[in-house]
Amino acid sequence: MIGETLSRYRIVSRLGGGGMGVVYEAEDTRLGRRVALKLLPDELGANPEARERFEREARAASALNHPNICVIHEVGEHEGRPFIVMERMEGQTLRHAIGGKPLDVDRLVELGLQVVEALDAAHAKGIVHRDVKPANIFVTDRGQAKLLDFGLARQTGSRPLDPEDATASRLDLTGAGTLLGTVAYMSPEQARGQELDARTDLYSLGAVLYEMATGAPPFAAQSTGGLLEAIFGREPLPPSSLNPDVPAELDRIIAKAMEKDRNLRYQSASELRADLQRLRRDTTQARLLSASGISSPVPVRPARHRLFLGLGIAALALALGAGLWLGRGSFGRGSTLPAGPPSIAVLPFVDMSPARDQEYFADGLAEELLNSLARTPGLRVAGRTSSFQFKGRNEDMRVIGRLLNVTTLLEGSVRKAGARIRITAQLVKVEDGFHLWSETYDRELDDVLAVQDDIARAVSGALKLTLLGGGATPPAAGSKSAASYNLYLQGRHIQARRTKADLERASDYFRQALELDPGYARAWLGLANSHALLAASGDVTPADGYAKARSEAEKALELDPGLAEAHATLGWILTGHDWDWDGAEAAYRRALALDPANPMVLRRAATLRATLGRFDEAIELDRRAIDLDPLSVACHYNLGLHAWYAGRPAEAEAALRKVLELNPEYPLAHLMIGLIRLTASRPDEALRETEQEKDHAWVLYGRALAHHALGRSREADSALADLLDLKRDTWAYQFAEIHAYRGEADEAFAWLETAHARRDSGLSDIKGDPLFGRLEGDPRFARFLEKMRLPL
Repeated sequence: MIGETLSRYRIVSRLGGGGMGVVYEAEDTRLGRRVALKLLPDELGANPEARERFEREARAASALNHPNICVIHEVGEHEGRPFIVMERMEGQTLRHAIGGKPLDVDRLVELGLQVVEALDAAHAKGIVHRDVKPANIFVTDRGQAKLLDFGLARQTGSRPLDPEDATASRLDLTGAGTLLGTVAYMSPEQARGQELDARTDLYSLGAVLYEMATGAPPFAAQSTGGLLEAIFGREPLPPSSLNPDVPAELDRIIAKAMEKDRNLRYQSASELRADLQRLRRDTTQARLLSASGISSPVPVRPARHRLFLGLGIAALALALGAGLWLGRGSFGRGSTLPAGPPSIAVLPFVDMSPARDQEYFADGLAEELLNSLARTPGLRVAGRTSSFQFKGRNEDMRVIGRLLNVTTLLEGSVRKAGARIRITAQLVKVEDGFHLWSETYDRELDDVLAVQDDIARAVSGALKLTLLGGGATPPAAGSKSAASYNLYLQGRHIQARRTKADLERASDYFRQALELDPGYARAWLGLANSHALLAASGDVTPADGYAKARSEAEKALELDPGLAEAHATLGWILTGHDWDWDGAEAAYRRALALDPANPMVLRRAATLRATLGRFDEAIELDRRAIDLDPLSVACHYNLGLHAWYAGRPAEAEAALRKVLELNPEYPLAHLMIGLIRLTASRPDEALRETEQEKDHAWVLYGRALAHHALGRSREADSALADLLDLKRDTWAYQFAEIHAYRGEADEAFAWLETAHARRDSGLSDIKGDPLFGRLEGDPRFARFLEKMRLPL
């Protein structure tokens, strides 16, 4: 086949092959790019069953667009022989990367997260892969995992082992070399031929994680029967017994993924992703603490070690008397506690309910307490984002105090049993770990609003009497209906995930809350934020999404004019969509007057200052937000963006590196560092950074810029063409940026006009965007700024 041309693809070399396909490197003669071309082997070309599986792979994979799934460029047929055109990747399969040896835990978690992201995307489309194994995961030279071979994939809901599935299974189990390689990773239900859903892929991924952790599959046998017997009836050895570097939490994650009863297994890819992200966060945080010079921190432990929160006061006092306080620890030599006014962080409350189904309520209760305490004059309260970084962890109290720059901590637990709920709260002095105050509340669940008020008054009163010498602070205004408040908390809990499906589900909860209590301002605000986020992400049209968000934010303010976050949300809408700078300024001014210590309000107000070119003011607001919420990734990202706009590249990159320390997966952080390097005339470094982005569209965006700067016009144009295929209808501002940087002024202005017609929220960044530097001398640019009513 070498040298032959199929359609427009000239075959260059053979890359490899197996029982169901031969893969060649080929050149796309039209676009001038290298691709991978997969063909059926000659002996299977006339086999209808093999052709069906081959075509099914193409249909399933081409329906998915995700950076961790191999991209399908085209499906075709040449002289009766079907072929699939895929992206050309440099690297090796995970099977070869493992090579019989365990992977480093950090690399294991990183690759595992990428594969679970791919499965989450497939499952969202109703596609179950059914053949997740190391040989079907490709690891590029840049460390990116790509899920391959959807030849056994099927839509959920079809009958088990229908004729199509029977064909695929027969081919898989009798093909040369595939029996053990597939059965070793099968879930029990798949091995029994039962109806399958997404949970079978999660079991298989658990088996892959096991092999990554130990260098060997979870089960080994000399025959298929022996292997099936192990899958049905034996538990694998804990990975840590074979590799002492495996942490206990990874043991637990793998065991849960490989539960034989799928009802006890992870129920969705998002659940598994959350646990892997938590493990990565904890190990990253442990390294940061070590690097910061804090000695002998308490080791990271699973959340179950915080059971002391549910103990009675007598038992807790006994533990303290015996010197067993779990929060005790030591600072590094010479460290000091924060000086200045009294300060507090409200840690997430722990759900101790037998069913573990009250997490949303526990989070909501902690957040309401934080909001209540934030209104106490003379008391500095750490922001929610930073406090919630410690969710599910049992860190040294002094470590938390140092990281959050506070002197006291409020923590507690929630336990629901039947119709009753018990809430335990305690205030702890960071310096020595002793109690300043503690209390337990037992109530009927329908009296939860009274419980919240009791706790808010008690905590505020205790703080003022102990630290400030004053009276109590009134609790936050809320719903008159306990059921409505409960629905609101569930909506907030789901909204935080930010996916389209979750934002729509959250909106349903807010609507149900409003049906019970139409006067509940925070539920109206929840709706407004959901609709604004959907519009900002392009999941609904800006005109429709922002119109609803504006109406709902205004309704919230009509009901509660003192709700600072509602004023900030209105300012966000007026900035990003309406381009009403005066109106947005007034909204933020009111929000800051009502709650000057709210990090979200400060961060959004900073965005308006940057829009108007007032970068020093924006940076000052960003720094104030970081002081209040030092572990907030969004606050550090804002500072990085605005420092770049202000012409401070070193400060900008330092802020963005902090973002990646706190969350290595944070979207656009690598891209932003790449853009900083690009505008500093370091395009090679820019390309390396942007290639680390997870979203393929942003990788293409970075390539279109960096390859142009490197003089590689063919590669730059190819990336831009691919990006146009993906984002022509939803991105306009970004295409204007690319053409402006490349000096293609006419194309840039054409895209700016398109962005204006679409009310593209990206235009609120145009004033300081360095990528438009080459247009600033063009009179059309000044006219466009005037059209936007922005200062010249």
